[in-house]
Amino acid sequence: MGTIMERQKKDGATSYTAVIRKKKGGKVVLTLTETFKNETAAERWIRKTERALSERGALDRAVAARHRKTWADVISDYCDASPEGFGKTKAANLSYLQRLDFGNLPVEDTDNHDFFRLGQDLLNGVQAPPADPQADCPEHYIMKPRKPQTVNSYMATLRTVVCYGGPISNIDMPIGAFEVAILTLKHQRMIGRSATRNRRPTLDELDRLLTYFHDRYRADRRRVPMHKVIGAAITLGHRQEALCRIPWDDFNEEKARLIIRNMKHPRNTEGNDVETWVTEEGMKMIMSMPRIKDRVFPYSPDTISRLFTEACQILGIEDLHFHDLRHEAISRFFEIGLGGGSREIIMKYTGHSPDGSLSRYIHVEQVGVKYADWEWWPILFAPL
Repeated sequence: MGTIMERQKKDGATSYTAVIRKKKGGKVVLTLTETFKNETAAERWIRKTERALSERGALDRAVAARHRKTWADVISDYCDASPEGFGKTKAANLSYLQRLDFGNLPVEDTDNHDFFRLGQDLLNGVQAPPADPQADCPEHYIMKPRKPQTVNSYMATLRTVVCYGGPISNIDMPIGAFEVAILTLKHQRMIGRSATRNRRPTLDELDRLLTYFHDRYRADRRRVPMHKVIGAAITLGHRQEALCRIPWDDFNEEKARLIIRNMKHPRNTEGNDVETWVTEEGMKMIMSMPRIKDRVFPYSPDTISRLFTEACQILGIEDLHFHDLRHEAISRFFEIGLGGGSREIIMKYTGHSPDGSLSRYIHVEQVGVKYADWEWWPILFAPL
């Protein structure tokens, strides 16, 4: 008969974990556990499971099934084996794949049709159970179709597990079946690369955004000074996550240098610390910030994204993302001939490596100083 362990959770609630252990030849060959909110449910599960295991051959089948790794298992092994962890997007994709029905599929039973169906389900908007069980509800499972580019992101993440997870989990991976499925998904245009964005804010749009945020900040100085954050984005040219991470200790005022920790890289983000040069306007933006906290811009990237998106909706500015300000900054560096307009010099300001993706950020619209005598510079450079 199984046992029940009672545990007190942090919120004061009590949980009951039912445990069943089966021995064969004096050794434990199978351990099953399940947690419930009440003891009655735990007892019911034990009786039902014990009854099922008592049937002829059921124990052997259960033991064999436990030794057949599922995709959720090999993804866990893959994550556990990584000494440095993964970036936000990859970690979220891996967790999501585990929670899909695909995560319960034994690896050795997976064929090219299973991989194709995974891509098809993702495109159609099939929803995995939420990471937080308390958020589980019927509305969560409403189909939310995805773009081929989004499906491609999930499949690219899965490819790393398919290609490199075999030795980690000591299992043969169906690499050939995966690649055949990918070819079919591409042929059917169910997956595809993101189109290169060339959206840049106009001076009118920046004026409206800065007016909106500056007025709000003057009305309540407890708000995030988004006008400062926007100014930093278009003068420094770094991602919002990087901007919000910069500690004062990584700013060298004398040399006009910044160290960007863990700068995003397709393969080696963790530990990719890059020293970047700072433009004259960027120096003024940094020096305008008060040194009362550890970071230069001590704000949440998620909050910045939300506030920027809300402002664009209120102001009727269409299809403008905060990340487009990075495009604006880098394109402007070329337009004003920063460092003589040398690509190699501008990379020192942006932090791009020679084999990086600098070209996708260059959308030159005019030659010259677009922001000459810009009325917002004195406001942006003023001490906060």
